[in-house]
Amino acid sequence: MSTVDMNMAGRDIAGDDMDMGGMHEETANKNKSFGERLVSWLGRLHTMVIHFPIALFIGAFGVELFGLWRRNRDYRHVAHIMLVVGALGAIAAAFLGWFAGGFYLTDRNPILMTHRWLGTLIAVFGVALAWMAARHRKGPERSRTLYWVLLGLMTLAISIQGFLGGTFMHGGINHLAF
Repeated sequence: MSTVDMNMAGRDIAGDDMDMGGMHEETANKNKSFGERLVSWLGRLHTMVIHFPIALFIGAFGVELFGLWRRNRDYRHVAHIMLVVGALGAIAAAFLGWFAGGFYLTDRNPILMTHRWLGTLIAVFGVALAWMAARHRKGPERSRTLYWVLLGLMTLAISIQGFLGGTFMHGGINHLAF
């Protein structure tokens, strides 16, 4: 069972943190080594860190579109900064996500496996986008077609990633049912 599964399985209706056997988390942690507690703690930070790169990547896409609409290249600089900070945040979120889900290359849960690898790819392509934005600032006459395609795909991938994460954390594919 992954750290996320264990954390979610141990919550009762009142919101008290209890593990599957009914013990408080503090009692359960006494049986764990320092390394196991550290891995669990780092995994729990994943949900706190993920929101910043999501906002920054989608915001960079919006800023780029606004700059295109206004025909003002100055917005590219703002988008570049957002992409750099978003890429750093995505690296941290992916790193912490591996702690949360466990260090497995494959998983029996297809949603978790897709979420794990899509998150890793978002971090990698976030770095690539930040690099491309820097390159285009130095040579503004270069074609930005590939950059725009990757930025659009990144926005789509983040939307899918958020849905998968919500599906995993909130119990099934119908978590957004109306």
